[in-house]
Amino acid sequence: MYEGRDYMNRKLKFVFLIFFVLLISFIFIILYSEKKNMDELRTEYPDISEKAYSYRNTNLKIWGLSLFLKFLIPILFLTTGFSSYIQRYAKGNGRGLFLTAAIYILIFSIVDFIIDIPLNYYGNFVIQHRYGLSAQGIYRWLEMELKGFGLNLIISIIVGWFPFYLIKMSPSRWWLYLGIIAIPIFIFVNIISPMYIDPIFNKYTELKDKELEADIKKLLEKAGIENAQIYEVDKSKDTNTMNAYMTGILKSKRIVLWDTTINKLTRQETVNVTAHEMGHYVNNHIIKSTIVGGISTILLLFLVNKTSLWILKNSRGIFGFKNLYEVAAIPLLILCLNFYLFLSSPVSNWYSRKMEWEADKYELDITKNKGATVSSLEKIYEESLSIPRPSNIYKIWYYSHPSLEERVKFAENYKFENKLP
Repeated sequence: MYEGRDYMNRKLKFVFLIFFVLLISFIFIILYSEKKNMDELRTEYPDISEKAYSYRNTNLKIWGLSLFLKFLIPILFLTTGFSSYIQRYAKGNGRGLFLTAAIYILIFSIVDFIIDIPLNYYGNFVIQHRYGLSAQGIYRWLEMELKGFGLNLIISIIVGWFPFYLIKMSPSRWWLYLGIIAIPIFIFVNIISPMYIDPIFNKYTELKDKELEADIKKLLEKAGIENAQIYEVDKSKDTNTMNAYMTGILKSKRIVLWDTTINKLTRQETVNVTAHEMGHYVNNHIIKSTIVGGISTILLLFLVNKTSLWILKNSRGIFGFKNLYEVAAIPLLILCLNFYLFLSSPVSNWYSRKMEWEADKYELDITKNKGATVSSLEKIYEESLSIPRPSNIYKIWYYSHPSLEERVKFAENYKFENKLP
């Protein structure tokens, strides 16, 4: 009996060991490829500042450490028995599933937040200030961190018990039911998030530049979405970088321009950036992403279920719990979820880049202004200290947008189709 159990434990340890060897190898391959790519860029683009390369190198180191910890921390929660201990404390003297899950999630979230906060502080505050990309004071940074933590915690406590209820009631099909339920939830979040969640973090107001507003409204009329709202958000108190986006569906759809974008780009450049975001909506990218996301979630949860059960079976009780429906299994589910999200990154980012190409094409067709497209892209990338392109492997795995180099060449060589007014 002991020998069999010891064998199974060694088998699981061997799998974990091989995984981390491959993970570390992947990290070093990325770092080497990026170094080689940056050496080539120095020759091809002599005007790029060393500050941009330094920033890139620093972020790559943070990325590598974050990726490693993403898998190490859940494993430590499991193998040390800490997750099982939290469950025992949360369950107390016969508490029900909702209270047990709520207490567990509260403790787990606080511990996870404490573990993550040093790296978040270094990467999102220290480094951003060191390279002149952040405008946040320490209190504003803490405010944003705590608001994000609090919002996620409240949502997790409210709904966190439900997956475990499903797992217990339907151990063979819970992943299917949860995936199906996720689709209307995604749609609901897309509707309410712009109106009720986003304003928790920043202030949204009407555009101060009325001429810019008039130009954007003309564009909205051309696109047939003239009922979309237009907002300006006060991101200048957080960052010196630029961005814009279109969010929401139905009556909640809106275009949001960071005030940094309005202040740092010309009016025509801002209009072009807005046209790109409109392209996402007109091409139904929000709806398509919701449908694809729902189907992907079902497949993802199926794989998470199979893998979690295999790990749990081969752990032979060393985690301190035996069933997937126990809340102590949260780190196990997170571990498997992170694994499959990591493996699926090339596919999801390829799909994202495809949508970005479609939005770029739409922007060019509706504005008929290649120059503003190119100049706005160059300014946005320069302000964020981005390099013209990543290495191929990094692009495949992590780039949700085409590189600056690709987008500029596409715009410069684009032939208008004249399908839009």
